[in-house]
Amino acid sequence: MPIRPNPVRLIKSSLALLCGIVLAVCLVATPPANARSCAEMTVAMKAGKAFLRAARTKRPSDFAAALSNYADMRRISLFALGRYRRNLPANQVDNFVRLTSRYVANTLADFARKFRATAIKPIDCRGNKIATRLEFGARPAKRATWRIAGGKVVDINVQNVWLAQLLRDNFVGILKKSGGDMGVLFSHIGASPPSNSN
Repeated sequence: MPIRPNPVRLIKSSLALLCGIVLAVCLVATPPANARSCAEMTVAMKAGKAFLRAARTKRPSDFAAALSNYADMRRISLFALGRYRRNLPANQVDNFVRLTSRYVANTLADFARKFRATAIKPIDCRGNKIATRLEFGARPAKRATWRIAGGKVVDINVQNVWLAQLLRDNFVGILKKSGGDMGVLFSHIGASPPSNSN
């Protein structure tokens, strides 16, 4: 019988890897001369500096501030609901985005100290996708692709996994098991069930 991965553990470990990525961004002094530069690359670098400051304090509130400033958490949060987006009461959209941001920030804070990437180097700018290479010293390098939209980070791909899609798989899996009960999802991200009134 195959062993099924724990979806909550999977999302937390993947978000932890995201933390390692953004921390590594800050360790680059100057990009290689042959790497293409673009506005989107600048966004990724600024985001990285904010996450590095948060990693030093290990405070979820500092990660939340970095997410608020540099990530489009509204877009990411609503994307994570998938086909259950319609189940979210209209008067709870802002609250859901806030709670999802807190959930992600807490996860990043929990795992920030576990990452020791030595550098991240720009590879290329291709439209809204920024290709980079993560270096971990003796460990093999990893490719990471940032997706930028409207001047904000909306997703990161590491080892062929888009992290926003992984968050969506996690949330949709919870909603599917509960028959679309949004209250169960709210409980999962650490909040009281939402009001059903619109």
